[in-house]
Amino acid sequence: MSLPAEQFAPVWEQYRHNFMRHLTAITRHSERRAMEQLTKRGHPRLAMSFSAPLSLLGSRPLRLTELADALGMSKQLCLQSLKPLEKAGYIERRDDPKDKRAKLVALTTDGEQLIQHALEEMQATHKYYETLIGSKAVRGLSGHLRDASKALQVPGEGIRAGNGLPVSARLTPLSRILQERLMAITASLGHNLQFSFGQVLGAIDLGGTAVAELARLNAVTTQAISRIAGELESLGYISRAMANNDRRSRHLRFTAKGLVLIRDSVQSVQTLAEELSATMGEQHFAELEQQLQQLYAALELETGILKPFNTQAAAELFSDTPAEFTRATDKTAALLYLASQMGMTRTTAGTVELLTSAPAVRSLQQLRDIESRLDDRQKRQLQTLLAALNDTR
Repeated sequence: MSLPAEQFAPVWEQYRHNFMRHLTAITRHSERRAMEQLTKRGHPRLAMSFSAPLSLLGSRPLRLTELADALGMSKQLCLQSLKPLEKAGYIERRDDPKDKRAKLVALTTDGEQLIQHALEEMQATHKYYETLIGSKAVRGLSGHLRDASKALQVPGEGIRAGNGLPVSARLTPLSRILQERLMAITASLGHNLQFSFGQVLGAIDLGGTAVAELARLNAVTTQAISRIAGELESLGYISRAMANNDRRSRHLRFTAKGLVLIRDSVQSVQTLAEELSATMGEQHFAELEQQLQQLYAALELETGILKPFNTQAAAELFSDTPAEFTRATDKTAALLYLASQMGMTRTTAGTVELLTSAPAVRSLQQLRDIESRLDDRQKRQLQTLLAALNDTR
């Protein structure tokens, strides 16, 4: 038995809106805004990857091994990542006064000036966010980002102004750590992804999206998007085709494997949300979610990129999917569908695991516990869905 495509709707809606999407989009907005202003202030050849090592070196010079450990990478990879910074004149090697055999990585005069200008631009962004959602909300967001960073031992947290750091200064390092954890969770579900894939995967609509639109969104060339798309196509997540109304336009759309990735991405974000909620406290995490959503909406980020669930578009994709995919996806989709019918705003990974694990589904006590929280209509829905799940095993 196969569930209809429209019951994939809650999966898609949670894919469109979740705390990681909001955090990532806000971080990208903050970084681009800062880089545009820093370029105008005479700092050329900047890259997003510069922010993490520069923020660490802003407190004091570090040995290469110290910097690599703080960034969570190998010494060799760290050395490679520092070459553009050194070439641009922002860092240099110095003798370590405590050990003549060792070298320190330190900011140059230009690097120190860049840090100062960057903090000024971040403070300007902080004030801009206050005009959008109010100083109280931004102050609360900054505090929750600080608490999350400390709990996760994010490198560089508190190295400068402590609680006085502007909110945008906390976004990049925390977002990077959470993205790494999210990729690890997704990898455990069988998806070996790269950071660069997010530029494409995160912006493909169910009905397909033009390569040119993806390039505009990411402020890169269509050639850059096409290269990433080629890798994703070789992995089986997407396909490329001509647009029906414009034969010159190339569109990307998900394959059956891509729909599996959407489902698993939703599950991975929920797992990450549970981990962060356990670390920060459920109430503080809920407040962080709300504040990120509020700022994301006020900035009007990614408007129109991922459209609300479209039954026709989903039906076309599902009609092309093999039976084994439908059976594998029905369980998660059904449970998220039930959650949406029950009015749940977020179905945690633990709840999904409880309902989908075979022992739990077969346990009379577990079912009684679940049913005790449902009204009569919801109980009937649950029984129907459990019967469907049994048919698809």
